[in-house]
Amino acid sequence: MPLPCHKGLAYILLGKLLRKKIPAGAREVYSAYARSDAARERATENKRTRGRKVTTTSKGAVYDLDEIFHSVNVEYFGGSIPKPALTWSAKKTYRILGHHDATHDHVAISLSLDSLDVPKYVVEYVVFHEMLHIAHPTKHLNGRRYNHTAAFRRDERRFAYYEIAEAWIEKNVRRLKKEVKRASRR
Repeated sequence: MPLPCHKGLAYILLGKLLRKKIPAGAREVYSAYARSDAARERATENKRTRGRKVTTTSKGAVYDLDEIFHSVNVEYFGGSIPKPALTWSAKKTYRILGHHDATHDHVAISLSLDSLDVPKYVVEYVVFHEMLHIAHPTKHLNGRRYNHTAAFRRDERRFAYYEIAEAWIEKNVRRLKKEVKRASRR
């Protein structure tokens, strides 16, 4: 990091710590560097080399993520999406049902969905959504990240059970939340 950026960061941190006014320009010089392609690429490389991913298995009690990925890939992408590491999350969740990590080429699906109470089309939809993140990589513009672009949202609606899957998730999120809280008490 260039020296002016170091100084800017030091002013910002000291200002916060001591509750003092941050000198004009300190925040801007640091923010400009932090938003730069070079800083983002370096952070990604650090995450790749130093970061860890909790992985379990793609074979759930009910659903097999490898099979679902393959069938969704063939049906919606013509088999063109390279297969990432697929895993069920370590714990049940209700807010984040799926996550794609491009840095580690990894997709995790919430363990909450590996249940006979969850229709297969819902699991397929969440896998499809995460695959769209591979087909539509994150765009960076003026220091902001754009994951769900207009093209992403347009393609998301191509899923045959899009509306019914969204409705199922909306209707059942409270039940999933109760199951997560019950599991955390054990």
